[in-house]
Formats: sequence, C-alpha cells, structure tokens
Amino acid sequence: MTLLNDPQEPVKIRCDEDLLALIPHQLGYEPRNCAVLFIPVASGGALCLKLPTPSGSEDLVEYAQQLSEVTATTGHVEQATVVVYSDTAAVPQPESDFFRAAWLGLAVEDSGLRTTGGFVVGPQHWWNLQRFDEPQPLSDIKDSQLNARMVTLGSCFDQLTPEQPGRVPDALKHRSSEFLDALGRLTKSPGEGPIEDEVPGDHRVATGVSQHERVDDHGRYGFRAPACYERDLAHWRDAIAALNSESGDWTTALARLSDQHLARLVTSLTHSITRDAIFYSWLTGDQDRAIRAHRGLQASLREVLSLPAPAPEHRAAAEDVAEGLCCAHAVLGQWESIPDWATVEAAYRILEGLDLLLTHGLESAGALRESERRCAMVHADVVSARAQLEVYRGRAFTAMGLLDRSNAIAADREAARTVRRRLDIQDIPWWSTDPRTAWPGGRWWAKRQDARHAHEK
Repeated sequence: MTLLNDPQEPVKIRCDEDLLALIPHQLGYEPRNCAVLFIPVASGGALCLKLPTPSGSEDLVEYAQQLSEVTATTGHVEQATVVVYSDTAAVPQPESDFFRAAWLGLAVEDSGLRTTGGFVVGPQHWWNLQRFDEPQPLSDIKDSQLNARMVTLGSCFDQLTPEQPGRVPDALKHRSSEFLDALGRLTKSPGEGPIEDEVPGDHRVATGVSQHERVDDHGRYGFRAPACYERDLAHWRDAIAALNSESGDWTTALARLSDQHLARLVTSLTHSITRDAIFYSWLTGDQDRAIRAHRGLQASLREVLSLPAPAPEHRAAAEDVAEGLCCAHAVLGQWESIPDWATVEAAYRILEGLDLLLTHGLESAGALRESERRCAMVHADVVSARAQLEVYRGRAFTAMGLLDRSNAIAADREAARTVRRRLDIQDIPWWSTDPRTAWPGGRWWAKRQDARHAHEK
C-alpha cells in the first residue's frame, strides 16, 4: 500500500489516461501482473493498494471482508478505481483479464466502497471496462498531461519492480569482484584460516571468531559480545551518514566505502538479534537506543532459554530490557512512534546497492564455489532486509515478491522466514494508513537531497 501525501504542487486527474499515468509515479515503478486499487483519501491525496490479481475463484465475501479490514483506517472517501495489469492482456482476447477486473470490482463494492471505474492495462493497449471493445494505445498514458506534469515536478519511476534485480550502476560495477573477495573472507568456514577485521587507523589484524559467530547454512547465531554488535551498528551508522552527507547520488557515496566496510554491512544482517537492533536503529534514527535494545533482547533470550547469566559487565539493566521490548514491537510495526524516514530511506538505498553488487558479482562468478555459495546465502539476507523495509513502507505485496526472490537465491534462510512470520501477524503498520505518517515516497528522497544540496551551495 502506497499513500500519495499531500503534494506541494497539486496535480489534477482530468481523464483516464491521467489516472493510469499517476499510478506508476505513486508506486515508484511500473506495475506488472498485479491489481491496483486507487483509493482517494479525505486529505486530498490518494492510496494505491497493490494486490495479487484475483483469479475469480476466491470466496467473494471473505475477500471483500479482507479489503474492508485493510482500508478501514485509511481515511478513504468510500471510492475506489480498479486497475488490473497483465502481460497477457492483448488484442483480440483480453477477456480473462476483463473478468478478473470485474470480479475485483464486485469485491470492492461488497467491501463498502463504491467502484468508480475499472481498467485493464496490457503490454501494448489498455481498456476502460465501460468501453471494453475500444482498446487504446499504451502511448496515450505516457503522453498524458499528468505524466508530463509529474516529470516536470521531478517525479520518475523505475521500469523494473523492486522484486526484479536491476542493473548495477557504473560507479559500483567495477567493485563487484573485490567486494565478493572481502565478503568471502568474512564468511569463510572456521577451518579456513583467520578472518581479517577492521580496527581504527586502518590497521588489519587477525581475529579469532568462534564458530557461532560465523555464517551458517540457516543464518542462526549464538550470543554476541558487545564489541561485535556495537561494531556492526557503527558500520551502518557510518554508511548512512555517508549517504546523507554526500552531495552526489547515493551510488557515489556507496562507492566511496571500502570493500571491507560493505562486506561488514552484509554480514551484520545474518545475526537475528543484531539484525533487529539494526532495523530498530533505522526506525528510530538512534544508535544508542539500538545498542541498549540489543543488550535487552539478549538478556530476554537467555531468560527464556534458562541460560546462565553473562559476566557482570555484560548484563542488561532493566531499562535495556524495556528497550528490547520496544524494539520487538517496533520491528513488528506495532509501535506508537513514526519511523525516521530519512534514516530508513538511506538504509534502503544501501541495501539496494549491496543487492546489485552481489547480483552482478555472483552472476559474473559463474559456477558457485563454496565461497560464492556462502555469499549467496548472505545475499538472500540482504534481499530479505529489503523486504522488511518494504513492509515498513506499507508495501506488503512487494515485500512478498522480494521474499520469493530471496528464497530463489538461497532457500530456507532464517531472515526470510522471520519476515514472513511478521507479515502473518501484521502486514500493514499503522503509520502506513495515514498520509501524515506514511512513507513519503521515493520522490521525497530525491527532492530532499536536491533541497539540501542547493542550500549547501
């Protein structure tokens, strides 16, 4: 679900082409093989609810009830437009897609909303279901006044959905091999020799790390010393600061980080408690709270497992346990505060860059050796982390697509299973149902960067 926040420059929808042109700008990418409900909200903005295209064999009453529950707190004005995107919708036989769109329109009506229109968009043509015998060229959408207006305002969208691996930017392409080498050294098996670690002053030392501190086939770790997780949180803090201070685009900032630094960002996501603390640091924008939460989560886990207490200097205080509980609620989306979107968006772009580097590097490597296999496992964890942030953005369907891709890279990773379990508990955080608190969108990030850089000049 993507909310279009109140724009500084209002745009007007004058015709069908304008409406269909707005949806990709709002989602941030060209939708494919899915359904979208375009739902105006009382604030003057709109909500785009992206769904798997129904087959028409689902239970209509149950489906409508689910739609009603999802939209109950969105402040809608009791209207919705149905759009089905299909790669198979083509002249002269798009009837099956017409049926799915019409069925979804009935479900919308049964959910309590009024269906104000129905459309099918194919690779070359689009149809208004009220004039289903009049296919229109797709070029009319791209040539619409609203699309031109959005481009003038600085908006853009990707041709690929987030679930599809993109093309690695030129600024990063030459880094893939060296980055994989650094990642391979960090994920090597215990018997393969020492792991190189970074210490202040760019000195490198061999550090012995026990087996439970290394990547295994399922992403499970044991308990960690404060130096380990505080180092991981610091690596992410420094990387996010680099992106937020860079006067160029995010790929340039990412390219300036060392291969070792980039590799550390990846491996930190393979430890379940540390990963949640990292998510918490992004949501809050506060690393100190994340460190306390990590201590509290470890203490709670020891209590649950009836394990001996650690050394006195490593024991958690009562406030650490309380912070850990707050972290557990936050990563589920059950949190009373609003995400620090600047930090979340910077983290997402880092994850996207790491995903592109790993995709390009592993494709270039050809047949997977043992080191590449381990890199593929942590690659899956990076994609799962992207899925978790898509949940925070309110885009559960996109998150599911990323989880499918994660499992295709490396099956049965603990990180992917965790995100799926959280989606079963709650797929849309409360903040995604209000334009004042929801994800501001990719265009906000670009405008924010441009505004800051102009001020700096």
